[in-house]
Amino acid sequence: MNDRMNLSETLPFERHAKQVLLRVRGAFAEIVDALPGRIARPHELCKSLKIDMKLAWKVMKVAHGADQFMVAQHIPGSNAIELFLRAASGQDVPSARIESAVSAVRDFERLIDVHAGDRTTLEMMLLSYAGEGRVQADLAQRKAAFAANGYIWGVQAATQLKVDFLHPATENGRLDIATLRGFIGLRRIRPNVPWVIARARVSDDEGKLHRAENRQPLDPAEDDSQETAGAPLLREFCSEPLPRFRRVSGPHGFLEDELVEGEVGNTGAVTCITGEVARSAASYYRAEQNRWAALVVRMHTPCEALLFDLFVHEDLFGPIEPELHVYSELAGGMPIPPIEGRERDRLPTWDIVEYLGKGTSVVHTPHVPRYAEMIRSSVDKLGWDGERFDVYRVQIQYPIIPTSVLMMQELPEAPVG
Repeated sequence: MNDRMNLSETLPFERHAKQVLLRVRGAFAEIVDALPGRIARPHELCKSLKIDMKLAWKVMKVAHGADQFMVAQHIPGSNAIELFLRAASGQDVPSARIESAVSAVRDFERLIDVHAGDRTTLEMMLLSYAGEGRVQADLAQRKAAFAANGYIWGVQAATQLKVDFLHPATENGRLDIATLRGFIGLRRIRPNVPWVIARARVSDDEGKLHRAENRQPLDPAEDDSQETAGAPLLREFCSEPLPRFRRVSGPHGFLEDELVEGEVGNTGAVTCITGEVARSAASYYRAEQNRWAALVVRMHTPCEALLFDLFVHEDLFGPIEPELHVYSELAGGMPIPPIEGRERDRLPTWDIVEYLGKGTSVVHTPHVPRYAEMIRSSVDKLGWDGERFDVYRVQIQYPIIPTSVLMMQELPEAPVG
């Protein structure tokens, strides 16, 4: 026994974990199989052993788990295991099976000591290898991070919104980009916290800035507004009284709209949506430094959901299949794009780009009140026909911060001649 354990301690984590967890699963299954009658569900185990339903549910999850790397999520604590094994012994389960389970659990405890130091860390490590149940486990971790980040940074929101419209510009071969940005239900967790709610710039694949001077508010009333310090609010879709801002120049060529300090909690919560258009902002043909149309939303605010929509005019590219990429921004420095050399920062994601259809009638969402009305109002202000846009959507629950979320589409070659 000692020789086997010493050998297992030298194994790489994945192999060691698989060996131990398969043994635990097998030992629990052997005990369940040895009980009188057919035990296939937690309530049957609960009745047979006279243990509580929670413990019975965990035992059955271990014994019948399809993914060995998820087994650790359900292995009961030491006191509960002792109760389970004592109850099984009382049902004449062979002592060899009980001893095998005791030994398997001891191996599991050694696995924790060798590779992680504590069970919580071990379970997080195992998620990287899990298949079944990983999406739910990831979501639980992100939800916990949302709560912790809200406390740390002193602010949180129900929804972060980013909408990009791509439309042919009057200048041949170029496109206009209109953008809505903002937050629904943004509230402070502690007093005196200013917060940047929007950053804007247009750049090529190498991060070179383009034509920022062409940026105009969708609501012309904001051109001369002193009340909102130049932030291009869509007043009709913001909370009342209007949120107060200051507009500042940020690093790397960003223009930032900073929400000023205010009250904490629900009574100080705001909904703030900005809208701008950059005329003739970029070429929609491929070039050496301009291969991708990369639309970006930067996640720096703890929020329950991200809604990221892309409207592409039918005359630009035809049907497309945008790719979704999520990049860590922990390293700091130049933000994405460019993406070259940043593969190490790319995070795994289970989320997808969904094609919703064409026109403004397909955009309804519970995440943003009066959203379809907001979209119709925006395209009307721009003088565009909303029914000629294809709509692509990314929805992410409890998005990770700080990250950049990109919808990317390779640009077409310029026509010859």
